[in-house]
Amino acid sequence: MNGGHVILSESKNYLYATAEEIAEEIAEVTAEEVAEDVDEGESIGRLLRAWRARVIRRDAGLLAVRNATTGLSQAEVARLVGVSEGWYRSLERGTRRDFSDSFLLRVIETLQLSEAEELTLFLGAVGRRPPQDPAGRLADLDPEVLALLEHQAPNPAYISDGAWNVVAANSAMAQWFPWSVAPRANIMRWALLAPEARTQLVDWEMKFARIYLAMLRLANNRDPGNSPVRSLTRDILAADADCRRLWTEDHSVVEHRSGHRFALRLPFHGDKEIDVMSHVFRPMECPESRFVIITPDRAVDPTR
Repeated sequence: MNGGHVILSESKNYLYATAEEIAEEIAEVTAEEVAEDVDEGESIGRLLRAWRARVIRRDAGLLAVRNATTGLSQAEVARLVGVSEGWYRSLERGTRRDFSDSFLLRVIETLQLSEAEELTLFLGAVGRRPPQDPAGRLADLDPEVLALLEHQAPNPAYISDGAWNVVAANSAMAQWFPWSVAPRANIMRWALLAPEARTQLVDWEMKFARIYLAMLRLANNRDPGNSPVRSLTRDILAADADCRRLWTEDHSVVEHRSGHRFALRLPFHGDKEIDVMSHVFRPMECPESRFVIITPDRAVDPTR
């Protein structure tokens, strides 16, 4: 143990770290290796492997594998965080120092790190302390606003901040899009990076990806000092080749999706395709936030 954490070998690529495997690793650590860690500072990669080895798979929404109830693979962490496996692997290997705050905060959320571990990760990975208000979210919402949100049912509705973090969602939104009520849910990150989004969002590239990237481009140019938006954009472009291609070939800009008509194919509806329309409103007390309602597209089906 080192500071309460298991030291895992740099050379092993763990898919699932069981208690027996961890015990074997502890037995292999030499006094010289421990002394080197004390003198030079422990590798952030070793800490990350120890941290993901202890995660209870059920708490992360994953099933046990080979009877192992704890431990996440690099690929699983990357998927839960919303980046490519190579991008996450570079964090464990310590080969880069340009990770964004939003990426590190999602790693922290996924690995369920304590405040002290959060500080350790930021200092070890990028040499700075974590931001005081990393998510850039709205202040506590007025109960009347939350009630208004719920009154939109059975239509899904949500409120997002200036960086598309979901601040609040009604029960219908949670049913249609369960990910929207998870910690640090982000509209852009799910729509552009989640594998299931490409089947649930019908005509993903034309109706969603190009429009969302155009919205990101406008947001980056409208407020160059908005670090959460810049971090979000960098993360998305770093994680996905399709998004990088679209970003370079299409220079359109879009302010919002209000009035946009599109189709969804969601598990909640039995994967049946439905036509909907989005309505976007800006609360006067916080114009950077968005109050979004999704309604049936009556131009397609007037009876709905």
